[in-house]
Amino acid sequence: MLQLQELLLNKYGPFMDLQDLADLLKLKKTSLYQQIYLGQLDIPHIKRGKKYLFPTTETATYLTEQMQ
Repeated sequence: MLQLQELLLNKYGPFMDLQDLADLLKLKKTSLYQQIYLGQLDIPHIKRGKKYLFPTTETATYLTEQMQ
């Protein structure tokens, strides 16, 4: 988990935006928007104005848990 977390932190910094997450998961932004709107996105996120931000460390933790 620590390797994934370090890799993501080095690439994206403390927060990832929706495009970063879409690129990482190989999904379209519209798919992620839809999952957020429907309450189906389990990755922790915050809304800052019109922008959704995803804490990089929590995203890495979520992805690691999903792979197990």
